[in-house]
Amino acid sequence: MWTNKSSIMLSKALTLILTAAIASGLVFIPRLTDWYCGITVGRGFIDGDLRLPMMIVLYITTVFGLAASVTLILLLGSISKGRVFTKGNTLCLRVISWACLLASAAFAVLGMWRFIFFAFAFLGAFLGIVIRVLKNVFAAAVELKEENDYTV
Repeated sequence: MWTNKSSIMLSKALTLILTAAIASGLVFIPRLTDWYCGITVGRGFIDGDLRLPMMIVLYITTVFGLAASVTLILLLGSISKGRVFTKGNTLCLRVISWACLLASAAFAVLGMWRFIFFAFAFLGAFLGIVIRVLKNVFAAAVELKEENDYTV
């Protein structure tokens, strides 16, 4: 039977797999950049070699991705211990939202060379805003919980 505990365990496992994939992907960034630049020669807003800017953006966004996934692991660990509406969890959501928004900004810069990267920028910004709203909901819940604890 599917329970909250099994759902959290699945989320942790998937997050660990994602974190490992992001970390191992660091090795493949130069190859990926060469492959992408090879198939898209001459298609972009700004002419010139895209390899260096693309590698820089991919390394930067990988750091943001690792920060977000490690923070997500911490958040899931806290939730699995029954600590849901805490200031620490609110901080975790804040870190994840900023990581998404900063990665989005990096992809937006890369979008000057290839318009497809604006799609990644949009998705990252949308995800960052959604998580930001969840962070605000958590912050309000933490405030209500603290108020309730002092009342009793």
